[in-house]
Amino acid sequence: MPPTAQPAAAQPAVTPPVHAQPAVEPQPQPQAQAQAQAQAQPPSQPQPRSARPETGPAAPSPTGRLEITCREERLDITTEWHVIGTAKLRKYVTSEQVERRVPVVRERVRVERIPVGEAERAALDEKEIAEAVEEVTLREERPVVRKYLAPLERVRLVVERYTTEEVVREELRREQVEVHDDVTAAPAATSSPPPAAPPAAQAPARPEPARPLV
Repeated sequence: MPPTAQPAAAQPAVTPPVHAQPAVEPQPQPQAQAQAQAQAQPPSQPQPRSARPETGPAAPSPTGRLEITCREERLDITTEWHVIGTAKLRKYVTSEQVERRVPVVRERVRVERIPVGEAERAALDEKEIAEAVEEVTLREERPVVRKYLAPLERVRLVVERYTTEEVVREELRREQVEVHDDVTAAPAATSSPPPAAPPAAQAPARPEPARPLV
């Protein structure tokens, strides 16, 4: 049996090649390249101030001076008034019993018997006998007490000032300074190098000889 013919595979359409020009990349400028590198690098961490480079010239010695001002406490003592109390004058009344001897006069009766004369007897004989009453008034003095006020003395309060001394005790503080040096051994004294000679003054340039004019 003869083999059956297989259908031909469809070939893709061939497009004419397009000659593309090679792209030319612009070369960065030196300044732009330096900026790009600086941005690409991570920021450098600040080194501690106490770190010293392993190699290189020694750090110059400080030219300034270190100084500390010390202070102390002092006493400034003044006085001020404070109320410690009050003083008052209070007048009050007291009573006392007094005795005074006062002379007084009293009246009383005393019976006197007087004999009757001849002339009175003849007149009395003619009268009849009768009862009669004679009355006399008797008096006496009694003490009369009258009180009156008499100034005796004047009492006043006078404020006086006197001076005494008191001891004041107080604790005062003062600032002190001590030096702490953590260097175990003092460095050996090295002779300072002689000062560098100043650069020689350059000789003034000589003027060129004048050329003859042609």
